[in-house]
Amino acid sequence: MKRMKSLLALGLALAMAAFCLTGCSGSSEEEAESEAVEEMYIASQAGGSITWPEDLDTTAAFASQLDEASGTLYVVFNSVQNRFTNCFTPAGDSITVTSYATSENENATNQYLVTLWEETESGRAYVNGHTIEFATGGDCASATFDGLTPGKNYKIGIAYMSGTYRISGGLSVSGLSGAQALDVENTEAA
Repeated sequence: MKRMKSLLALGLALAMAAFCLTGCSGSSEEEAESEAVEEMYIASQAGGSITWPEDLDTTAAFASQLDEASGTLYVVFNSVQNRFTNCFTPAGDSITVTSYATSENENATNQYLVTLWEETESGRAYVNGHTIEFATGGDCASATFDGLTPGKNYKIGIAYMSGTYRISGGLSVSGLSGAQALDVENTEAA
């Protein structure tokens, strides 16, 4: 028994030494930080289009509508800062987001983020690694969120790094089996 404890202690010591040595593999902290930043966002790809449903008020500050036939949620936002959609449920393990926006001041912000949030018993929780970066130039771009659980409820967050300026645009989320209607309370920043 004593010999077994000694071998276990030696094994743990060797494992810790190996772990410490691999942490010093010669790459600088700056390179590691740069790689971490690159992996934070999913890059959107230019292209795609959004055709608004006829009865969606595209002049509203924030509005959404689900097209049940196509499984697509449409969201418009006009002169807003940060917003969240209501819950939706993916039909499979991925959804595609197509979006465009413009900024009221081109020098204020040239990008905005679309984030994925999962509804939990205690509220909403960010789904790690699920942030898409879009440009505010007014052109449509698309990206996919993978690794979703069909039947779970999710939300999309729209955000950007400016407390003064606002953006306007829209997005569509395809690959859904259902979505809750946007309520009046949700038209305020969440």
